[in-house]
Amino acid sequence: MTYRQLSSVLVLSLFAGSFAFEAKATSALDSLILQGILDLDVPTGGSDGKALHFMAVEDVDDLSVYGIGTANNGGGTDGQEYTFPAESLDEGQHLLLARSTSAMSAYFGACMAEFDVVMEATTAVNQNGDDAIELFFETAVIETFGDADVDGSGESWEYSDSWAYKSESGDWDLGELGCSSGASTEDSACPYPLCSTSDGIPGCMDQSACNFNEEATVDDFTCEFPGDACDDGDAMTVFDELNENCECAGSIFEPSNQIILTGIIHAGAAPKVLEFFVLDDLETLGQYGIGTAQNGGGSDGVEWTFPDEGAEAGTFIYVTNDADAFTAYFGFTPNFGEAGAVCNFNGNDAIELFEAGVPVDTYGEIDVDGLGASWEYTDGWAYRINGTGPDGDAFVQANWINSDLGVTDGPLTNEFSNDPFPNGTYNNTPDGIGEWASGAIGMHVFPNPTADGTVRVQSNSGIESLTIYALNGQVVHSMLATGKTAFYDATSLAPGVYTIQAIGPRGERHFSRLVKTNP
Repeated sequence: MTYRQLSSVLVLSLFAGSFAFEAKATSALDSLILQGILDLDVPTGGSDGKALHFMAVEDVDDLSVYGIGTANNGGGTDGQEYTFPAESLDEGQHLLLARSTSAMSAYFGACMAEFDVVMEATTAVNQNGDDAIELFFETAVIETFGDADVDGSGESWEYSDSWAYKSESGDWDLGELGCSSGASTEDSACPYPLCSTSDGIPGCMDQSACNFNEEATVDDFTCEFPGDACDDGDAMTVFDELNENCECAGSIFEPSNQIILTGIIHAGAAPKVLEFFVLDDLETLGQYGIGTAQNGGGSDGVEWTFPDEGAEAGTFIYVTNDADAFTAYFGFTPNFGEAGAVCNFNGNDAIELFEAGVPVDTYGEIDVDGLGASWEYTDGWAYRINGTGPDGDAFVQANWINSDLGVTDGPLTNEFSNDPFPNGTYNNTPDGIGEWASGAIGMHVFPNPTADGTVRVQSNSGIESLTIYALNGQVVHSMLATGKTAFYDATSLAPGVYTIQAIGPRGERHFSRLVKTNP
């Protein structure tokens, strides 16, 4: 087997001036070293093959004085991104810090016994095979693998889908690029050097575990116990776990229907926005998530999860891919402005709202490319009809209204669009449902709510007269109009809720609510 060698580089940073470490501190400084860097191509994929291997060259009383950092893509150091827990490590012991201990156990098999301590890593262990790794002692870099200021692609120290391992001489041996593919290290073209003499039968050795293996001679860290998460194979159950009989079972899913998807707007590259309405008070949004079914390729499941925070009934939630673009377009800030890829939808992509991983509301057909479909919203928007939904995993076209395509291509703000997105207007009260019962869905009021200034009233069938009513039925303003758009100066209105009635050229009536807030 051929390995590439890289001379070890030990970067030891000392403070300038006359300050020097005391003997005890210097001993602690040298007690832990980088032993291996792993970017393995394991069968489970993703980040499961990423791990870091350390060795104690003498006793370490407290690992928490050490930490690690990843310098991604030659972008320079990001400082210490992970701190070890306050545990000890004996001289000569090996420590594996792995993104997935189960994937590593499956890959290393009996060799897992060579690691005296195995820890589950955070996302700070996210190196690709071209990223440098830094070991810190009391937040100062004491050892570096690779060059923090250089993208390692094509460099002598690259380890993509492979590993780097420090030999007894202190030099770094590297497996060939891509050599780690295989179900186990023995199956790969480059077995990890620590595993060269490993022997035994891997398995769970804890007699209290559900999967105890009495023949195992090497604990492979795969023990499962009652209460552990599992998958019972039933898509309609949630919170699956092993019960006291070690059987995997979940609870039948019953949606709480506390959140509903009410609007989607696709304004070019940004902002791309999803609007949600909170139907009932929520202690936490954390059980909800969003997914985008792109180009008719079917569901990808939950791709973004709401944070663990509460929400009040009657409020709207805005999720976007670009908070700055959203604020510039709408004039207020979104609730969540870093939704990333899940809000990178195009106007032909379906959207799914999930609760506990189960779809509870849907816009568009997840198995259909929306280009040319009735629900397409390219450079446009879609908005839920009052009182409808949530619709589960089935798309109900009749519950939505759509703008013309291209209406967001040009206007710098929603206010100056010829067909503005009717954000914050969904109404699930009986009055709201009656508002649209005629099916003449065609009037939008913007901005709404408004604190001051001009309100735009727009109808797709034209407006001949406009009347503003207070909640007691009193007429507070009436006016004649022509065309599809009318403007009303709401400055003189007292704070409160009003009903706007627009009468079209054929006598058709449109109604909408206007909320006036304090300036």
